[in-house]
Amino acid sequence: MSIRRTEDEPEVMLFFPPLVESSFGSLYPSTAVLAAWLRQHGFASVQRDLNSEFAEYLLTEENLARLAAGGVPGVARESLIAGCARWAARERDRLTDANGARLLGRTTEVGYVVEELAHPFLMDPDAAALAALTTRRRATHPLDFHRAFLEWADCERAVPDSVQLVGISVPMGPQLVPALLLAQTLKTARPDVRIVLGGPALSLMDLPALDGLLATHRAVDAAVRFDGEFPLLELARQVRAGEWLPGRVPGVSALVDGAVQHVRPGAGPALGSLPTPDYPAADVAKLAVRKLSVTQARGCYWGKCDYCDFVELYDGSPPFRGRRPEAVVADIEELTARYGIREFSFITESIPPAFARRVSRLIIDRGLDITWDSFAMVDRRFDRELLELMVQAGCRYLVIGMETMTTRVLELVHKSANRAENRRFLREARAAGMRLSVNLIPDLPSTTYQEALDSLADVEALADCLHTVSVFPFEPTRSSNIGRAPDRFGLIPVTDISAQSQAQYSLNHMSSVDPAMTVEERADVYARFRAFARRVNRRDGRGSAAPVASTLPELSPDASFRLITEDLDLVDRDGEMVCTHIIGKERIVIPRAAAVLLHPYLDGRGFSVGSLVERIGDTATRALLGNLLDAGMVRAV
Repeated sequence: MSIRRTEDEPEVMLFFPPLVESSFGSLYPSTAVLAAWLRQHGFASVQRDLNSEFAEYLLTEENLARLAAGGVPGVARESLIAGCARWAARERDRLTDANGARLLGRTTEVGYVVEELAHPFLMDPDAAALAALTTRRRATHPLDFHRAFLEWADCERAVPDSVQLVGISVPMGPQLVPALLLAQTLKTARPDVRIVLGGPALSLMDLPALDGLLATHRAVDAAVRFDGEFPLLELARQVRAGEWLPGRVPGVSALVDGAVQHVRPGAGPALGSLPTPDYPAADVAKLAVRKLSVTQARGCYWGKCDYCDFVELYDGSPPFRGRRPEAVVADIEELTARYGIREFSFITESIPPAFARRVSRLIIDRGLDITWDSFAMVDRRFDRELLELMVQAGCRYLVIGMETMTTRVLELVHKSANRAENRRFLREARAAGMRLSVNLIPDLPSTTYQEALDSLADVEALADCLHTVSVFPFEPTRSSNIGRAPDRFGLIPVTDISAQSQAQYSLNHMSSVDPAMTVEERADVYARFRAFARRVNRRDGRGSAAPVASTLPELSPDASFRLITEDLDLVDRDGEMVCTHIIGKERIVIPRAAAVLLHPYLDGRGFSVGSLVERIGDTATRALLGNLLDAGMVRAV
């Protein structure tokens, strides 16, 4: 029996659950894309971004106090996380801009603080975490924290009476357990509502694992794999008609007659048919960095990197579907008119050079006053002329998965560029004025210790071409080519999966050993690469690094400094002082003797060089001030 509703009553509710700390301060586009698609086909929907609400929950007085005191499992009182909590409790106003918007996200000076606060509550959806959902014991960290959050967010009453179908978007592995917990909460409150999970975390899950999930977690009525538009629309039509036949819908997995049934996916929508995303206006208004995402492509135009599994996300469709530049520009113009937004990210695995050229010319020809950024890969077609055109069209930066400078390894994993091409690209980007945010993986399969050091020397020589650097450890996934044939890449699979993975998605992690480096060599390589990244990321806008102790000028006894206490967390540890520069992300430990000297100045008053020299001598004074200056913890008065 179908139910008649007014046009304004939503029939579908779309949730984006915690926890994706990298999306704090921004709006992930998945629910906005689905909401626009449903509206295009006659279904009103409502969205709720629980991930953003989770960030607010972290900043409640009670939670900051617990974290600051080391009252959360795994958080020591002198840790960076506890320091961030103390600073956030003390400097709450600095986490909000003049318009009242919360300063979250990596593009704000203090945004990383809340990301740090979130780390103790990240959940890798391994077998133990999934099993904990089915037990009655509530005091299980961090599951108990997520339960408390859902109560704080009043999720039991979240679904309007008119809604009969709930979609939960799960792009990232750490969202899976919170999504299942959310499904339990919603189903308990509204047993009549059908609940569907979808997104990359479900698409990359192997079928036996998905069987177990659907058989065990009965609050979930179905899971959508790969493109979600057509399956969600068909399920919405069924619910409107008073039916529930998920076994007839391509791309849907569900429990049917006591057994899990997987229907092969069909082709996803032509990207040209996608309407402009429906971002909730109230959520856009809360953004401190007013930036939205538009779809450029699904899949990757290169699609050959053996360690990448994002090319696996669109089964049933071509491995790469790109949108026409005119459609992307039309979205930009519509979003600008609708929300007043002038900053955009292109959703793509890697922007194709031909598209970049055409969209840049369109932006320039139409006189659009916007800025944008995109993922890109090193490609010989990105020459200086094209990069200059992109900068002219408002491209603020490109994120580059360069990974390494070792040609042998790049060829082994089928990257598109070698060492020489990487070097050319970096130099031409610098000449074009293009800012680059470069990702490095020091230990791609079979990389030796010496190859890693040589690769680091190469990028260090070109440091002035880099705006920011991120360093990631290599982790093979089961759904990638490397995961399917690890021996081809020098990896030895192992059964021990006790090591915590960076990806925090054990269900798709392939545990292995790479004998090309020892454990000690690998640790040394990571330390060297991360130290290099810190040096690059600390530079000021002119590309100059902070002064180091060895280059300190002669200090006049009358010179005065003060501790920048408004930026610091200072905590006593058995007489030592653990100093954390919250803004600069630097930490130093001041020995007891020096800590005693600095105690009178913890209120921010100035002290002279001469007063320190009198008490500890010139050499010790230079060392102490040098370390404090290196870490940005003191300022000349």
